[in-house]
Amino acid sequence: MKRISFSTSLLFFWVKGAVEVDNRFVKTNLSNTILGFIPAGKDEQSIPLKNISGSMLSSKYNIKAIIIGLILIFIGIGSLGESFFGALFWLIIGIGVAGSGIQTILNIEKSGSPHYISVPFFEKAKISELNQYINIALAEDTDKTDLNLFFDKKTN
Repeated sequence: MKRISFSTSLLFFWVKGAVEVDNRFVKTNLSNTILGFIPAGKDEQSIPLKNISGSMLSSKYNIKAIIIGLILIFIGIGSLGESFFGALFWLIIGIGVAGSGIQTILNIEKSGSPHYISVPFFEKAKISELNQYINIALAEDTDKTDLNLFFDKKTN
């Protein structure tokens, strides 16, 4: 069994999610939040490997979030002469909002409907590793039911 834990938010890095992959299921455990940072329960799913047709990894750029973040950064730079802490606040919020506009998305196709797991750009390596685990589990699950492969292994 492989378990990957990751952050689901750039600004609120303490909001975590996890996915487990074993030889029968892909189990997701993601945090539900209000306003993106107030914990409000969990979203747990157990998806049988038999119901998964594939998984894909993609990057998404939310231009609105990036532009709003840049505006907040410029507000922070503009208010630097008035108040250092106010400028620092706006700079941090602006960088966080702009950074949250760049996301990595894992799309798990289950029974014809997509299940999306969206994470900040800095968690791309973990989600890529998770995608590999899912693909390996799918290949092993397919190999279990392939009689030609079974008989080929038996003769060797």
